Amino acid sequence: MKKVASCKINEEDYEGALTVLTEMQFMAQERGGVADSEKPLGIYTDILIHCEVTRVLLLMILQPTPQRIRPEHAQTLEKYAWHNNSEDQNYILELMGFDLFLLLQSLVMSCQSNEIDELHALQTEIMPKLGQEQNELLNNIVEIYLKK
Repeated sequence: MKKVASCKINEEDYEGALTVLTEMQFMAQERGGVADSEKPLGIYTDILIHCEVTRVLLLMILQPTPQRIRPEHAQTLEKYAWHNNSEDQNYILELMGFDLFLLLQSLVMSCQSNEIDELHALQTEIMPKLGQEQNELLNNIVEIYLKK
């Protein structure tokens, strides 16, 4: 599924990639022992983090309107709201660590408020924590918001 998502990203089918990654994340949660122990087992943690980070980046590229966003994608973005202290936010914070979570939260807030200078500063900080494909998505985000 990861290769399918990568192919869709390479073809700039971001909605298709988001759908595949959402499905992949749900499958990893089901099979990774999340329901039993509340914390995924083994490789499932890495899969969940990869899916979460990539989904957030794709949502920043797609910029869905409140009328067009699917509930599971709105829920993903809600985790990164400044004043959110939900179980979902605490779960993902525990999973990915404070630094990455805070950087993603800042990225979402910078995009939502069109803070281009902040976006540039965040790009430098977050790049070492991302994979190559995720960094390409991040570059796309910066380009999109520069054109606004």
